[in-house]
Amino acid sequence: MPQPNTGRRAREQAAQYNGVFANVALELSDGTTIDIPPHPNLRMLDDERQADYEELLFEIETQYDRAPDTYFPEQHLESGVVLPSETRKGAILEPYRKEGQLIKPPHSVRVVQVALGMDIYNQLRAGGKSSADVWRIWNEQGLVIADRAERDSKSNGSASPMATIPR
Repeated sequence: MPQPNTGRRAREQAAQYNGVFANVALELSDGTTIDIPPHPNLRMLDDERQADYEELLFEIETQYDRAPDTYFPEQHLESGVVLPSETRKGAILEPYRKEGQLIKPPHSVRVVQVALGMDIYNQLRAGGKSSADVWRIWNEQGLVIADRAERDSKSNGSASPMATIPR
């Protein structure tokens, strides 16, 4: 039987080994700290936070304004292959909007609110910090993850198929 809050357990394990997927402590103006989880796309949030994030993603996909759809007519290739016609949905417009009105608070703020929960988000704001501070942490983690993937011999696109193992 699956155990709840596997995201929390994974973050705790990452913290034991100083892993990039651990929570990051953010110090507030009064000296207290709050824990910032990895970006929600990494699927390491607590169950409730992850459910809220997926609801936000669903809202974006189904309710936000989009550019016009693009129609591609049937195409006949020289090889004889016929590509059927298709219509591709237009891209979601940025900045995000619904019915021509900007989303408020902005999407970047909503992602932080969802990832932290409103109680922790309000503590963040009261402590003199903003969603930009959380995004800075997420961006730094993203750079570390990308660098790690680039150097990992098991990752597609790494520089070398075999890495030297230190003795």
